[in-house]
Amino acid sequence: MSTTEKDIAGQTQVGASGRVDEATNEPVAQSKAVTDEQEQTARLRLEDKVLRYFQNKEIAKERNEENKLLLEEIEELFAGNEEEEITISLPSGEIAVLSPQFREREVLDKDALAEELQVAKDDLKTPFDFCMFTSQGKLTPAMVTKYTSVEREVKLRISKRKRNTKRRKRKGQSAADLQD
Repeated sequence: MSTTEKDIAGQTQVGASGRVDEATNEPVAQSKAVTDEQEQTARLRLEDKVLRYFQNKEIAKERNEENKLLLEEIEELFAGNEEEEITISLPSGEIAVLSPQFREREVLDKDALAEELQVAKDDLKTPFDFCMFTSQGKLTPAMVTKYTSVEREVKLRISKRKRNTKRRKRKGQSAADLQD
C-alpha cells in the first residue's frame, strides 16, 4: 500500500454500513436518512405555504364580493342624500369622503345609422368602414352628429384622507403669517 492510500484509508472511517461519505465523513446510510428527512420537511413547508396562498386568495375574493355589495348599498343611500359631499370619521383618525363623480361620454347609435344607410350593422365596425362610406358620399358628418348622444353617468367616489391636512406655504409667506 502506498503512502497516499494509507492517508486516504486513515481519513475515512468505516460506519455501520461499511461505507463513509468522503465529503462529510458521515456514514452513508445516516446522511441519506437526514437528507430524506430534510426533503420531507421542505416538502411539507412548501405544501403549507401553497395551501395558505390559496386560502388567502379565496378570502380576498370573498371580501371583494362583499365590498361590491356594500358599495351598491352605499350608492343607494348616497343617492337619497341631498348633500354633495359627505365626510365620515374613521376609527383610525382619518376621514372617509363620499363624493359623486360625473362621467360623460359620446355614444354613436350604430343600429340607427346602419338603418339609415341601409347597410348591415356589421358593416360599421372599424374607422375604415366609416371612411369608405364617407368617401362614397353615403355618410356625412351631420348623420354622425344626428346619431351621437351624450350619456351621463354618476358614480360614487369613496376616498380616505388624513384628518389634519397641513396648509402649504406660499412663496414669501412665513409660518407666523399663516397662523394669523
